Amino acid sequence: MRLTKIRRRKTEAASTGPLAPPEYRPCDEAQAITRPFSPLIGEMLALYCHTRPIGALSQSEACPEEYRVTARQIIQHILEGWTNQTGGQGTIDDLLLEPRHRS
Repeated sequence: MRLTKIRRRKTEAASTGPLAPPEYRPCDEAQAITRPFSPLIGEMLALYCHTRPIGALSQSEACPEEYRVTARQIIQHILEGWTNQTGGQGTIDDLLLEPRHRS
């Protein structure tokens, strides 16, 4: 019986305690906007939401090698998806905002 009372007190304390302060969470935003889309587009939108603060974070942290390795892995995943979407014909140049033209 003692264990039941202890568990009940912990549960009651947890449920009646104040909620954590609201914080911006990109996942919540992505979940709200991805409902009408496919899982693929949902993941792309989640990636977009998660990467928005990278510019600001990079101003206060210095880890260029780790950044480069991780960025390359992310880009590789995106390129793999693009290649699949285009039947093997897509290239990284297709995905750049302003493709570089060879002179």
